[in-house]
Parts: sequence; C-alpha cells; structure tokens
Amino acid sequence: MIRSAPAGGLEAAALRPWNVLAIAISAISPTTSVFLVYGSGLDSAGTGVVWAFVIGAVIAVSMALCYAEVGSVFPSAGGAYTIVRRALGPVWGGMTAVLFLLLGLTSTASILTAASTYLSSLVPGGLPVAWVALGMMVLVTALSVGRITPVSWVAGAMLVLELAVILVFTVLAFGHVDPASHPFTQPTTAKGGVLGGVGTAGLFAAVVPALFAFNGYDWPLYFAEESRGSRRTLPRAVMAAVGIAVVVEVLAVIAATFAIGDLGATMADDSPLSLIAHQVMGPVGATILLAGVVVAMFDTGLAANLGYARIYYAAARDGLFPGPVGRFFGHVSAKSKVPVYGFAFLFVGNGLLCVFSSLADLITFTGVVIVTIYVLVAVSAVVSRIRDRGLVRAFKMPLWPLPPVIAIAGVVIALTQQSGRDLIIAFGLALVALVVYWLLRGRLPSRLDAPADVEQ
Repeated sequence: MIRSAPAGGLEAAALRPWNVLAIAISAISPTTSVFLVYGSGLDSAGTGVVWAFVIGAVIAVSMALCYAEVGSVFPSAGGAYTIVRRALGPVWGGMTAVLFLLLGLTSTASILTAASTYLSSLVPGGLPVAWVALGMMVLVTALSVGRITPVSWVAGAMLVLELAVILVFTVLAFGHVDPASHPFTQPTTAKGGVLGGVGTAGLFAAVVPALFAFNGYDWPLYFAEESRGSRRTLPRAVMAAVGIAVVVEVLAVIAATFAIGDLGATMADDSPLSLIAHQVMGPVGATILLAGVVVAMFDTGLAANLGYARIYYAAARDGLFPGPVGRFFGHVSAKSKVPVYGFAFLFVGNGLLCVFSSLADLITFTGVVIVTIYVLVAVSAVVSRIRDRGLVRAFKMPLWPLPPVIAIAGVVIALTQQSGRDLIIAFGLALVALVVYWLLRGRLPSRLDAPADVEQ
C-alpha cells in the first residue's frame, strides 16, 4: 500500500435516519438547485428546460437505484468513491477520489457564490459578492468541524424553511400561468430577441445542469459509519431523497416556466427566477423568497462540505493517498470525531474559487465532473450485480438492468453537448489520475480490502 491506515475513526451510530435524510435533502436543496441552475437550463433550452428536468429526473432516479443497491453492499464514509473502488478496483477508485478532490473544491464555491449573489441583490447598493461568499465559507467551515449530530439538526431546521419557500413559490407561479406558454408541446427559445424552436441538442445541453440540480441524493452513503442500521436505512434514505428532490424541483421548474410572460426579457435577465418571482409574488414576496433562497443555499453548502471531507477521509484510510497527504486527510479530531484537516483543505480551495472564479464557469464544470462520477457508479452497479452475487444486498433495484442502462446512456448523451473546455479539463485530469494509479497498482490495497462493515 502507499501508506498505513491513519489512527482514529468517525463517531459511530451518531445519526438517526431522520438526521441522515435531512443532510441528504439539504445537500440536494430543491430551493438552491432550482435557483442555481434554472438560468443555465433556460439559456440552453429555452422553455424546453422543463423537458431537460424531466429527462434529468429519469436519469437521477435510475442513478439513485444504482447508488442504493451498491451502497448497501459496500457501506462506507467513502460513498461513491468506495463503490467504485470495491466494484472496479483501486485504480478506478483512486481516479474517483481525485475527481472528488476536484468536485469538493468547485461545488461548495459555486453554491456559496450563488448565495452571495442573491444576498447582494437584497441589499441597496449591493455587496462585494466574492468576499461575502468567502465569509459564508468561513461560517460553513466553523460549523463543519463540530460534532455531526448538532450540525445535522441545524441543517434540518434550515431545510424546513427552504422547502416552505420553494413550495410557496411553486403554488403562486402555477396561479400566474401565461395562456400563451406551451413549454411541453412547443418549447421555445429567444436568442438575440428572436423567438425560435428548441432542438434536441439544446435540450440535452440543459440536462447536465438539471442533473447538477438533483445531485446529492447519494449523500446518506457518506454517513454510513456514523449512522444507525445503515445497511437497512441508507438505501431507503437515498430513494426518499431523490423522490422528494424530483417532485419538488420538477414542479417548481414547470410552474416557473409556465409563468414566463416575456421570454426574451426573462432569458436576458441575469437572474430569471428572481424576475419571475417579482412577477408572481410582488416586491415584498420576492424579497422574502430570495432571503429564503440565501438560507437554503447556505444550508446546501454546509451539507456538501460535510460529505466531501468524509470522502477524503475514506480514501486516505484505504491507502489511496501517498504519505503526508494520506495522513493529512485521514486525521480525525479526537474531540469532535470529524476529519478536520479535510475541512481545512475545502476551506482554502473553495475560498480561493469564491474570490477568483465566475458562477457560470463553476456550475458547468461541476456538472461535468458529477456526471462523470455517475458513469463510474452505474458501471459499478452492473459489475457488482454480475460478479459479486454472493455479497449481502440489503436493497436490490427493481427493473434490473434498466436503471444503469438508462443512467449510462442518458449521461453519455448529455456529456456530448457540454463545453469542450470543461470536458478536456475534467477528462484530462481523470486520465492523468488513472495512469498514475495504474502505475502504482502494485502498492494499492486490493479491491475488497476495506475496514470492517458498519452496523448491519
């Protein structure tokens, strides 16, 4: 192996099923997701964004079934990383760990930058978006390094608020349907002030932002070692999280799109959902809504941060990071029982991106990395079901093998419509990591060499 396993461990059986589900839905955050990516989807597909979210929902449910089944076979704080390592081997697992290192640095930054942007719009004269986002990252880190149970209750409280916000917006938007709007039968775009139809390429270009919006339903898996009865409860939490996300987000997107009156003006606006909110809720209602959106986005950033540090901890414990790097990410605080150095890494990386990167670049690139990991997990689900038949499966996906086939096909098609720059960077880094781990394969742990299973 590259290194020995670090000492210490996470706090066992600290979380009840409700705590885990709250963290998962907070990581998805229907409110955050819709307000974060709706503009990107509208820009790519016009009113066809509703179809992008429907297609994305089918892929997301298919992926959730893959996560739930293989996650119940290989429960670990590593989640998707552990799934790939134990199904496809340490070389592919190492590459996945590197992708998560990258994803952890872009995901939270994109969410907090969006939160800061909305907060700035609520303050007369605005605020310095980058520095406010950095301040939010300081607060997220401070909360993350404490014990997990109190933090999960904080996430749950903010979750209740944000679900109320998005549901009120959805109901009011459905009450302001434009009779001339036909997004399902006549999807339309308005580029340069000219109305036109939406092609298949435009629809699939918007699918990746939609998948980014649904992402997070796998988050229960990252708390497998801190949860009670994880083999039984975590797959259910994964499916419950994706179900809530799909229903709430798809309804919100449909309602918002049907409420669009002037498509050209809406697409030209920097924050189309804010514009729609003002139209359907009035200035006061829109201000309250956007305040709730800021809270929701902060909650999402917190939940995301909690998961990524645990992935790094699991990879370090498995011996996938060399020497001092492994000891750094594998360190667990004796007091709080959380991987505090992983949070320090996330703070520095996300803090820099909050200050120096644009929101649009962060969203599109993060989406590409996420769906690349989706492909690896879906392939792992196929390989594990065929090869590891003797392993315990607390959850078996229905309609096998349709879910992984749908997930792989949908993700590959969506990737073909993404920015060449994002694809080159993400795939280039993945390829470099794959080659490095292949060269070091003789020093890596075996495929099924892992810590003792968590509670059965």
